Amino acid sequence: MGNEDTVKKSYKFINTFTLKLMAIIFMTVDHAAVVIGTKPVSGRLYYSSLISQNAYNTMRCLGRLAFPIYCYLIVEGFFFTRSVKKYVLRLTIFAFISQIPFSLAIMKEPFYFSDLNTLFTLAIGLICVALIDNTITNHAMPYPICFIIISILSTLSIVASTDYSIYGILLILIFYVFREQPVKIFATMTLDCLLLQPPTQLYSLFALIPILLYNGKKGPSMKYVFYIYYPLHLTLLYFIYMQLSN
Repeated sequence: MGNEDTVKKSYKFINTFTLKLMAIIFMTVDHAAVVIGTKPVSGRLYYSSLISQNAYNTMRCLGRLAFPIYCYLIVEGFFFTRSVKKYVLRLTIFAFISQIPFSLAIMKEPFYFSDLNTLFTLAIGLICVALIDNTITNHAMPYPICFIIISILSTLSIVASTDYSIYGILLILIFYVFREQPVKIFATMTLDCLLLQPPTQLYSLFALIPILLYNGKKGPSMKYVFYIYYPLHLTLLYFIYMQLSN
């Protein structure tokens, strides 16, 4: 029996550090395409011609792999963090810090708050996971109350127009509810994409490959690297766009 377990786990060679690094790379490729390859006109984004159309499309497709990995890591972080409250607070603080860089990068103006960055969605998703887990494990509240609160939070993400919004929250919940059940994750994730995202989001299903290869080990610590990198790379991409567009 022990040998069978060893064989089953032998192919899992990706740790948390590697997953985060992959997510950062895919995210950077995607944001480079969005920031440099589009320009805002009357609140909508249009192709800027600063990169080729083929390059733009390819980069956006590759970028679809980033967000599911982050959602998965949010759930893994929930199970391993010492303090969920500090985890939520950390995400929320950096969400506010990142909003101006996000606004500059996407809409090319610093105080565009009609759309909020991805960290807000991740924070809301983490809160929803904590509520469900606390309800199931500790019976902290009746299930209907838990459902109502999660519905309110999900509605808030839609009203505030957080990046990925309800799709992202559902994706986080999918990774939580069907943890260690890859077939169910694939099926529900596909449905989530088809119902709430454009067809290109189906490329995000390829993110399940590195996730399935995840071995549950931490690897080198990079606790604050992503938090710092997120607003930093958006700011740098904005300045690159400004240089190229001038």
